[in-house]
Amino acid sequence: MTYVLVAENFPEESAEKLKEYGEVVRTKANTRVLRGLDTHPDILVHPLPSGDLVVDRDNFDYYKEIFGDKNIIPSHSSLSAKYPSDIHLNAFAFKNIFIHNLKHTDQVILDYYKKAGYDLVNIKQGYAKCSCLVTNDFIITSDGGIYESLRDLIPIYKIDHGQIKLQNFNYGFIGGATGVLGKKIFFTGDFSHHSSHEEILKIISNYDYEIEILSDETIEDFGSIYFI
Repeated sequence: MTYVLVAENFPEESAEKLKEYGEVVRTKANTRVLRGLDTHPDILVHPLPSGDLVVDRDNFDYYKEIFGDKNIIPSHSSLSAKYPSDIHLNAFAFKNIFIHNLKHTDQVILDYYKKAGYDLVNIKQGYAKCSCLVTNDFIITSDGGIYESLRDLIPIYKIDHGQIKLQNFNYGFIGGATGVLGKKIFFTGDFSHHSSHEEILKIISNYDYEIEILSDETIEDFGSIYFI
């Protein structure tokens, strides 16, 4: 079974559109994390390439219940509001490379990628996954540090900063406003106002990916949409 994991506060109309692709399930807010990030899938859950899920240990029982047929592993770290105590799960892998601020990666996650033989690349940005739209073929980010760290290793493209909504913050990120299933990229809302709009469309088209816009509302960072 494919699950589509979205934020607890993800718009119902958008969630309805995702039901075509799997069973839509929602996160459970961790009240110790800052409001605006406390429901984000990429803060609370890390899907491993094996199919297992590392989840926010404080809500382990909840995720164990909603992902009944998956192997659910509690995070070693507890999450909390003050950075970097909210970033332990916010990492990602691209092909055989694991990318995060490795000083703060949850130990369960780090041990998995080490044992699996991934190349580990350290970056300064702790919010790695929410900063990056990650596909099987390329990455898009507005983070200059991530771009500089990865540009010689993988196909990565830098877009203009900001211009994406995020509750209680000045701006959000493209990774947290998207999800990827196969060769289709889902955007939480309309990003035609974004100064890198045409560039984003061109990159996606060059790799023969399709786009689905889930709402007519302005694009918003709810945390990555995960297809599990």
